[in-house]
Amino acid sequence: MTSEQHNDLVQRGARWLRRQGFPVIATEIRAIGCREEPDVIGFRESCSAIIEAKASRADFRADRHKPERQSGGLGVYRFYLAPPELIRPEELPQGWGLLVTSGRGVTAVVKPSGNWWPGIRTPNHLLDNEWGRFMHVPDPDAERAVLFSIARRASQPQKQAVL
Repeated sequence: MTSEQHNDLVQRGARWLRRQGFPVIATEIRAIGCREEPDVIGFRESCSAIIEAKASRADFRADRHKPERQSGGLGVYRFYLAPPELIRPEELPQGWGLLVTSGRGVTAVVKPSGNWWPGIRTPNHLLDNEWGRFMHVPDPDAERAVLFSIARRASQPQKQAVL
């Protein structure tokens, strides 16, 4: 995988999340108190979503062994983004979506229909549908650490260029 391929996937993923209504987005962010480093993470008032960009089969296979994939981790909603045919839908971990590159954009291959994006506190009787099957219970401390990191970076004064 070249870093150029990966960077392209990350930027496409960030644009896709923004079009889905996620106003707070960070790419390849690190935060103290959170072991996970998502390629793309987005937050909206009701939930969070991560996108893991994969440009190779080896990278996709290695991702399954991360402790965050077993429990906790970031993202109420979780997606892989890859070139077409790199990941087959039947290979996805339970509850994960699949996005693929399409022309200059991204197409959702596996995703709940619509643009509802309910949060984990949504009453169960409302989640007895495909959205409920895609939800994960994220680690609240890890998500708070990431949000704090995003806010801290956004609140730092910009450095002035010296001429």
